[in-house]
Amino acid sequence: METTISHAISEAEIRDTFGYIPLVPGDTFIKSTIANLSLSDQHLFQRFGQGPITRVPYRCIHHAFEAHAKVNPNAIAASHLDKVITYKELDHQANLLALELIKNGVHKGDNVGLFVQRSIPMLVGILAILKAGGAYVPQHIGLAKDEQLKYVIKSANINLVLTLSEFKDLVPLVDDNKLIVIDDFLKSNANSNEEIILSSVPVTENDICYMIFTSGTTGNPNGVQVSHGNTCNILLTSPGNLGMRPGLKVGQILSIAFDMSVWEILGSLANGATLVIRGKNIQETVSEVDVVISTPTILSSLDVTRCQNVRVAIVAGEPCPRILAEKWSLFCAFHNSCGPTETTIVNTIKRFFPTDELLTIGKPTPNNTVYVLDENLKPCGIGEAGEMWAGGLCVTHGYINNQELTSERYVDDPFLGNGKKMFRTRDLGRWTLDGELEHLGRTDDQVKICGFRVELDSVSSIIEKMPDSKRAATLKIDNRTLISFVSPGDVDQEKVKKQIGEILPYYCVPAIVVAMPELPMTDRGKIDKTKLMNLIPLKKEQEEKATNITIDQKPIENDEIPNLEIVQLPPQKKSFSRMWKGEKLMHYYRLFALLLIANIGIMIYGVTEGNWWSQQEMRLDIISKITLINFTIGILIRQQYIINFLFWVATSIPTNWPLSIRRRAGKIYHFGGIHIGGTVNGTLWFIVFMGSLYYDFFNPQNETSKDISLLWVTTMLTGILVFMIIMALPKLRAKFHNSFEKTHRFGGWTALVLFWVQTMLILSENGSEQPFLENLLHSFSFWALTLITISIILPWLRLKKVEVDITRPSNHVILARFNYGETPFAGSSTAISRDPLMEWHSFANVPEPGRDGFRLTISRAGDWTGDLIDDMPKYLWVKGITTAGVGNVDKLFKKVIWVATGSGIGPCLPHLFSQETPARLIWATRNPRKTYGDELVEEILESQPEAIIWDTDAHGKPDMVKLAYKAYKDFDAEAVICISNKKLTWKVVYGMESRGIPAYGAIWDS
Repeated sequence: METTISHAISEAEIRDTFGYIPLVPGDTFIKSTIANLSLSDQHLFQRFGQGPITRVPYRCIHHAFEAHAKVNPNAIAASHLDKVITYKELDHQANLLALELIKNGVHKGDNVGLFVQRSIPMLVGILAILKAGGAYVPQHIGLAKDEQLKYVIKSANINLVLTLSEFKDLVPLVDDNKLIVIDDFLKSNANSNEEIILSSVPVTENDICYMIFTSGTTGNPNGVQVSHGNTCNILLTSPGNLGMRPGLKVGQILSIAFDMSVWEILGSLANGATLVIRGKNIQETVSEVDVVISTPTILSSLDVTRCQNVRVAIVAGEPCPRILAEKWSLFCAFHNSCGPTETTIVNTIKRFFPTDELLTIGKPTPNNTVYVLDENLKPCGIGEAGEMWAGGLCVTHGYINNQELTSERYVDDPFLGNGKKMFRTRDLGRWTLDGELEHLGRTDDQVKICGFRVELDSVSSIIEKMPDSKRAATLKIDNRTLISFVSPGDVDQEKVKKQIGEILPYYCVPAIVVAMPELPMTDRGKIDKTKLMNLIPLKKEQEEKATNITIDQKPIENDEIPNLEIVQLPPQKKSFSRMWKGEKLMHYYRLFALLLIANIGIMIYGVTEGNWWSQQEMRLDIISKITLINFTIGILIRQQYIINFLFWVATSIPTNWPLSIRRRAGKIYHFGGIHIGGTVNGTLWFIVFMGSLYYDFFNPQNETSKDISLLWVTTMLTGILVFMIIMALPKLRAKFHNSFEKTHRFGGWTALVLFWVQTMLILSENGSEQPFLENLLHSFSFWALTLITISIILPWLRLKKVEVDITRPSNHVILARFNYGETPFAGSSTAISRDPLMEWHSFANVPEPGRDGFRLTISRAGDWTGDLIDDMPKYLWVKGITTAGVGNVDKLFKKVIWVATGSGIGPCLPHLFSQETPARLIWATRNPRKTYGDELVEEILESQPEAIIWDTDAHGKPDMVKLAYKAYKDFDAEAVICISNKKLTWKVVYGMESRGIPAYGAIWDS
């Protein structure tokens, strides 16, 4: 095989780029261009703004790959699922395909479409195009819309497209376009092992390597032309090469249409590493690689504890949260970087350390410059904010077939001179005193939505091209939501969305379209976007009428809700194993049964060996003790301090312990079984006590004096206890809930008083010669009742009326904000009331990051909540302390799936917002934005960008078991937590548990 390895870029060429090789670092820029600065700032402006001058080892990126194929032919070049390919095999297949491309008319400088998805044939296609002298134009087939593919073909003057057999019918060929199916071609040439003689195509560093289409201001995407010199400069020098070398694995997780995929693919192959191409599970891929290149959104969705093999991680494409950088920098070299596609992937890089005061975007990469300039293109002083411009070898060759836009954004570089260009990034920034760049946001309408770059004018341009519209403006509400204003007022809003969706990707479609007679104008005749932004809060009526945003399962890849028809649930376990997961034998009832069996054993002992019942004597003292022991256990287990302690103990188990132990510890929330067991067994023993007392009272052989008042008190107490038990039966409790609450409260207080009266009567009758007070202090009943009384009184000692700030996103829900000096822990609940003696209702606390206090999400679920939503009172009663709930068991697991329906989202929120445990949310509800408001939905999406929010109005009710199982597998979770009504909670929990998956539901914890 004949190949030519081009020589490295020489010092002379670097001199030509920068003007000359500097003798003193940082003394490169033309003096007159920085004269407005002080002498100190002139020096720093040069020193900070210039990256290191570095030799680039190759002129063309595929020559670097070919060199590794010669030196390490048997090294693994790439793997995908169960397939691998060596450098020698990849080089051979690329040569075969390159020869075929040349035969089909591909010449140096031609643009070749690469409409594929992640695969090894994709790599063959990239290298073959480069070897043939062409530039590859990638599109993610299956996601890119038909109109977009047609535009790319036309705009890039593509005559030949490479694709895969699976997608050949999706390629919209026009005119004389040719189509080559890569995998079919490779199969037909599978036996071709002879050495391919491929005449060297004289490609130079100035020839285009690839073309990435970004959104454009004309309503169509713009093709950015990136040369081999641009590409080699970032991928073959440090730090852009990320230390990639033979023996290391590099993850390929991003879409091929995203320029950061070039960093993964060509960066790995040009440095001799092994590219690991992901399947559906990003986590699995990242867990086995040494180098990961990602956006912050994707990286934040991963379980960092499963990524300990990663040596180097770098993010770009959107602002990186500091908490994410701190988490990853603890175990790997974590880099933050920045740069638009037009500056070749990134042009600044910063390795971050947890001790760093700021998370910056770093310094210019080798052979590149960055200038912070004012609106007149004059340098800003160090520490002053300005717009960042990029110069040097990173500056690409402009937009194809758009000279006007190229001239606007690529301008002559006055600092380097010699006809060099600098690019306007439209990013705001400033230099720190350490010579690093602090990113301060964007200057223009180019924003990030769902992690993708969108130019707002491109959306407005589509609207303005519609026959019945006149003017349009599009604004960003948050990281996932656009709003478009259009005139005149009779424009069909749904038609606007449909039109945009047919031309632009899903993330460009505005969630809200507001039609107005005229759009407000500035004095200069431009649309006044400031006034429009101020109108947004006043447009609730239009917002409620707007169709919901399509919530995608994976914003980076897919805008479709999951297809549950293809989800196959695994078989349930054998019937004997499944029996123990059944409703009647769940932990709640097992605990009840355990106490019942223990008490039956005690009863048997009392009847036999204990001889507690005889004609001569009734051991009422022992029966009384057993009764009170049961009641004490039943009542203390519901004491708030005890509940919090139990949860703390159970959830303190480390996540590296065996799952079998952790899943059992998670059943702690079934403590309600002990509450019921203690109170029911206590009542049964009290009935025995009453019967024994009656027998003793009327026994003619018992000649001791008797006080009939003790009999009356005991009889009344028995009646109250039995009535309370009857009202607590599940069916009666559900049917007569208010009556149950009153019976439980007032009946319980009355029973406690009668227990005290009974104790006093018994002590006064025992005939002891000791003083009454001494008798009382030595009485077991006294201390047991004291403990019970304190337990009941404690919450009431913290009773207070507090101010509440209530907002009502819809008639179905309110957000109640409290700030009375307490900020509860995530996963706790607070009891509130409007009439403390008559009713109490508990709701999950949602602490708000960065703010004192907390809020409750309360939805219409009955008369009480309905009245609360309608009345929106300014004050409410609270009592007790915040108490742990079922959701706290998420701490036991490395990753969990939260399943919620309707208002069940409330208890999930604090866990999702705290992000202490990696989680994925599934929420099925009616029209989420209209019902719960944009603010809440956006908060959820901010913390859960990959949440599955299923609009039941639009898509019907899903199979939640299948949905939960799919999320469990896709997210590689360890447990499922369901917050819903009893029927659905049981269905999901049993559906998971019967298949061996730890699952928990909030319906049985009382």
